[in-house]
Amino acid sequence: MKHSTLDGTPADTFPAVEPARPPVRTRVRDCMSRAAVAVTPRTDFATMSAVLIASRRGITPVVGADGTVAGVVAASDLLVAHAAEVPDRELLARDLMTSPAVTVTEDMSVTEAVALVAEHSLHHLPVVDADGRLTGLLSTHDLLDALRREDEAVRSEAFALALTPGSGVVPASLHIRCERGLLSITGRTRTRTRGDGVAHCSSSGRSVESPRPPGGVPRVRAGTRP
Repeated sequence: MKHSTLDGTPADTFPAVEPARPPVRTRVRDCMSRAAVAVTPRTDFATMSAVLIASRRGITPVVGADGTVAGVVAASDLLVAHAAEVPDRELLARDLMTSPAVTVTEDMSVTEAVALVAEHSLHHLPVVDADGRLTGLLSTHDLLDALRREDEAVRSEAFALALTPGSGVVPASLHIRCERGLLSITGRTRTRTRGDGVAHCSSSGRSVESPRPPGGVPRVRAGTRP
């Protein structure tokens, strides 16, 4: 006999819930910007400045003749060079760029990209293909938006699962929140809950149960990102 995951009510009369699907990870390709303006190692100071101002990106990749990323020049690099006492000669991108550049690929997960941003204190990452050629840029704003959309997708799925016919959940009492991949569910059931099992929650691969509030369903915190 099947049972509701929330209140243990016999569930032979309502549709079975499909098995939890593997978490869908957002990839860099899903949130990157493909409009990336690059310079070459011989680009002069004034041109680099104009590119950075026009793109409003904070960095510009430096690419070789074959399109591979040789490094990056940040707006801060130009400001430091402007303030410093430098030889009376033309400054080129090759003089100011950080090389090698920290890059990501389109197949990389957003979680992996976030780890690189945190490790290297970056705000933009060049996106490259398998051969190291520039295909776009990824910003911290892009990453935050992707993480927000992942949380919202998990929250929406959790609502659908918690309100499965026969679950016994009082819809008006249901409160679901997902933040940074952690899912929290609170609410009331129409019948007394059997045992201390956690609610079935979205496509997360792991969950941690918190104490159940009196007369309610368990509060669940479920990690959705590795």
